[in-house]
Amino acid sequence: MKRKKNPLWYRIGVLIFGGIFCFSSYMAGRDIFEARKEAAAFRKLSEAASDYMETAEQKDSIVDPANDHTTEVENTAEAEEKQELLREAAGYASLAEQNPDYVGWLKIPGTRIDYPVMSRASDPEYYLHRAFDESRSSGGTPFLGQLSDKDSTCMIVYGHNMKNGGMFADVADFTNKEYFETHQKGKLYLTDATRKIRFFACMKVTAADAKIYHPDGYHKENLKDLLDYIQANAVQYRDVNVADENSLIALSTCSEAETNGRVVLIGKLEREVAEKQ
Repeated sequence: MKRKKNPLWYRIGVLIFGGIFCFSSYMAGRDIFEARKEAAAFRKLSEAASDYMETAEQKDSIVDPANDHTTEVENTAEAEEKQELLREAAGYASLAEQNPDYVGWLKIPGTRIDYPVMSRASDPEYYLHRAFDESRSSGGTPFLGQLSDKDSTCMIVYGHNMKNGGMFADVADFTNKEYFETHQKGKLYLTDATRKIRFFACMKVTAADAKIYHPDGYHKENLKDLLDYIQANAVQYRDVNVADENSLIALSTCSEAETNGRVVLIGKLEREVAEKQ
């Protein structure tokens, strides 16, 4: 018996559906490939810093705890901790030799945030879609915003909220109270110092929020007004006693819930260890 042909509309539909499926599969595969490639590149940088750390004790930038002017107690466990921090700082600082736009390394234990921070004053958004080596990258590299540098009253660091969980996707999780309570600390390894971070606020704002994104709010004389605004509008908050001598760090990423929405995680920066000059 002769087989009946499917109608033309049916065959066209199958072709269209098949094309859409193939294209979607290609795009998904490409995204996964790019995400793995970007993650591998950051791991390679971290490994380079670790390799440098292994020989850091032989570098002039490392302080010998025995020569450090501290108390006897500090010359035991505290001195060992300081020495380890100095080794880590020296390792991360060495990455500046690979790219002069490198500012430091940001790490938040228990999250996927473990990335370099970049800055190019002549083009603040240069690393929005560029990797550490300046090649094109959909995920980009975290970077300092306009008129923000490592000595600012508030360093604002931008990063993408990637669907694969990379970059600053974990920043959005800080809107959850339990996550906020269980991830309170981080470190920022600058090229000349290591700073502890104590996160104290998470906000949902828009990209037009003048208090958060306008540099005038970062001056020392306006710090109290900024802190009052943060406390009044935060979705999560804890009191960490920010003093006049402290500076802040703000991690900003896009909100999936709103087109122009932003999630901002704010922490207090404390000077931990300065490298020997």
